[in-house]
Amino acid sequence: MQPKPPRPRRQYQLFNWLNRFIPLDRVFGEKEPGKEERVPVKYFYYLGWLVMLLVVYERIGYMSEQYVRKSLKLRSEVEDLRAEYTSIKAEYMKSGKQSEVIEKMKASGLEENLMPPHKIIIKSSDKER
Repeated sequence: MQPKPPRPRRQYQLFNWLNRFIPLDRVFGEKEPGKEERVPVKYFYYLGWLVMLLVVYERIGYMSEQYVRKSLKLRSEVEDLRAEYTSIKAEYMKSGKQSEVIEKMKASGLEENLMPPHKIIIKSSDKER
């Protein structure tokens, strides 16, 4: 039976690509004799994952703050509209009162009838004609 050939070293493509722009190999790298202070490359992906989670967490927090600000703004706008509605409704109800209508009609020449209305009664004999 032939012994299995040694597995090739795992290539970290993301690490190699980032290493072109940022010298990450000073911090991350495979542990070599005499260089044990370096963090192994396999931890780089965990660190990247944590950074991504932190960015998402901050974004969610920012969006929730925007939502709260917008909610408060809308609530104050609704309160203003409610107050305006109440004042307009009160004005409308006041304008419908008899005393207010009489004052408005005096300007056009109409007067209030002070005599009560008369009831007209028709006898049954008058109905048959």
